Amino acid sequence: MKQMTELTRKVLEYLEPDQTKWEYWTSKQKLNPVSKANCMESFKARILKAVDHQEKVIVAGDYDCDGITATTIMVSGLKSLGLDCGFYIPDRIKEGYGLSEATVSLAHKKAYSLIITVDNGVKSKQALALAKELSMDVIVTDHHTMDEEVNCDIVVHPTMMESCFSTLCGAGIAYECMRVLGVDNDYLLQLAGLASISDMMIVKGQTRALIQNALRLMNQTHEKHIFSLATDRELNETSVGFQVVPKLNAIGRLSNLANANNVVRYFLAQDDESIFALSSQITQINTMRKQLSDQMQKKAYSKCNINDDIFVIEDTSFHEGIIGLVAGSLCSQFNKPCIVLAKNEQGYKASMRSPEGFNCMDFLGPYEHFVVFGGHENAAGFSLNLNEFDLFEKFVHQRIHEYTYEAKKKNTLVIDDEELSLETIQSLDTLRPFGPGFVFPSFEIVHPKIKNLYDFQNHKHRKYTLESGLQCIRFNQSDIEYKKSVNAIYSFIGTVQINQYQGRKQVNFVIDEIVYA
Repeated sequence: MKQMTELTRKVLEYLEPDQTKWEYWTSKQKLNPVSKANCMESFKARILKAVDHQEKVIVAGDYDCDGITATTIMVSGLKSLGLDCGFYIPDRIKEGYGLSEATVSLAHKKAYSLIITVDNGVKSKQALALAKELSMDVIVTDHHTMDEEVNCDIVVHPTMMESCFSTLCGAGIAYECMRVLGVDNDYLLQLAGLASISDMMIVKGQTRALIQNALRLMNQTHEKHIFSLATDRELNETSVGFQVVPKLNAIGRLSNLANANNVVRYFLAQDDESIFALSSQITQINTMRKQLSDQMQKKAYSKCNINDDIFVIEDTSFHEGIIGLVAGSLCSQFNKPCIVLAKNEQGYKASMRSPEGFNCMDFLGPYEHFVVFGGHENAAGFSLNLNEFDLFEKFVHQRIHEYTYEAKKKNTLVIDDEELSLETIQSLDTLRPFGPGFVFPSFEIVHPKIKNLYDFQNHKHRKYTLESGLQCIRFNQSDIEYKKSVNAIYSFIGTVQINQYQGRKQVNFVIDEIVYA
């Protein structure tokens, strides 16, 4: 094990008290051997049969980064075997998530005999039943929770594989499928790593190995498809998550303006002209997404009654592909549960986000009139009929008064601001990748010695300079914070980042929360 700086040791001790496991967290992991699970052997046999019989195969994907890259991996690998392989990703707004009966019918008409789902399929009951009726074979490859037996020929799922594969995302499974066929390559590995970052998978087992090896290859080769969407010239899981992933997800979100199938074509493209032209289009759509998101956040903020215990915000101008981002932003800003709804001709599409400790599913569970409803503890999505908004709003405001929850206090690692230098922050790279299961801690600077401060962008943001020289930036400060005395500050809670300007690197502390005495 390499020698660690004191800050790295402190962070590792905080994340992993068991020192016998430190070797694992500080080492670069090799990929685990190819899976020998029964489902993988069945997958391999069925694909080789398709090759022998020159069958037409269609890959049915999903419109987020994981689904897009999983589709690319599967299509690229199967085409390398000589298969006639098509693909289709549904329109998020018009068709929704998962394999549909319409896609199955169209595939049958076009003489496809084998459907392979990636990053979806375990809940596509009606579509799978239709495929059976039409005598089409279906292989479902998915990582979402299986509540019941899946009605298809073969299921490839992390729960059916060796334990080291338990944390795989959709693209991770697709990559393992290519490994068992012997058609994996460095490019497909990089796509699987990109997807593992985007889908916030637990960074243990094969997922940790995928991310580490993918990032190493990305930085060695400056792979064109990925680096055309990045601003930094060296990437880690954080910069990939902030610079590349949102651009890919924007295409699915704004499906009225763009087509996720074209992003698969982008990742399959091999000539520079196509790559750079398509990357420019993807970036433009993301710019539009950011503008739309800003507009919606301002509108939603103006509709918030800060005395409410929960926000229910609806506006006819809201875009249903962005409502989750807006709900998340308001939830983070006010530390309160938030529901944002977009109205369309059929009814309402809604997203809910909640603080730690507040369970969205428990809270919404008693409501009996959802058209569609799903989610997990801190995020839920659902649909309502057109005439049910008032009924739902009444339910929410009644329910919040009877629903009790305890907001979880954020766990922090208390540090001295003088510990934060360029050298010590860079030394933390030894522990990367951070992510679910190994989350980079929130640092807390207690009794910060503030030398000076200044506000910018009309008091929207504030920069505190400490006596040590460390600059602490608070973005989107509230009016309450703006008016409070600096002398009342007990601590800053936040994260550190290295910024580069005109070739000079500098450590900044980004404040997530200010605690007052």
